[in-house]
Amino acid sequence: GLADEDCLWYLDKNGSWHPGFDCDFFTFCCGNCYQRYCCIDPLKLITERQQKHCLAFSPKTIAGIASAVVLFVAIVATIICCFMCSCCYLYQRRQHMRTPFQGQEIPLSSYPAQLPCTYPVDPKAGPAPQPGYPLMAKYPPTAPAAQYPMYPAGPPLYNPAAPPPYLPPQPTYPGA
Repeated sequence: GLADEDCLWYLDKNGSWHPGFDCDFFTFCCGNCYQRYCCIDPLKLITERQQKHCLAFSPKTIAGIASAVVLFVAIVATIICCFMCSCCYLYQRRQHMRTPFQGQEIPLSSYPAQLPCTYPVDPKAGPAPQPGYPLMAKYPPTAPAAQYPMYPAGPPLYNPAAPPPYLPPQPTYPGA
């Protein structure tokens, strides 16, 4: 049952690739992971299972797997850091999408504060304030009135009781 074992492809110690080959009847694949040949000595036999084990755990295979894992971790770490670093484009884009109306807030603290009334109090308006207490407004304070641009006044309204405006005498022409 051990006759006619095939030698699978392999890499030698220099990293050169060698294709697989078949051994003749009553010969075996002999050698090790880095050198294979056909022989009749069963003590030098390398089975196909052992050959596959050499391929799976060769230094180049392990180095390739390790470099792929390191590259994957580096890419994931870079993406995570870029989402957390304020100087990165992805972070700025995420913040912009989270608060799209952030720059359109209207600050309400720019209005001047209402000062208490310092005008003399009308005696008919009620009791005079007690000394030591500030004057209180009767109505809640309102926002300052809007300032409208000054426009010239329109024509005067017609008043029938008002005297007619002064008109200078008109010159008269003979024959007119």
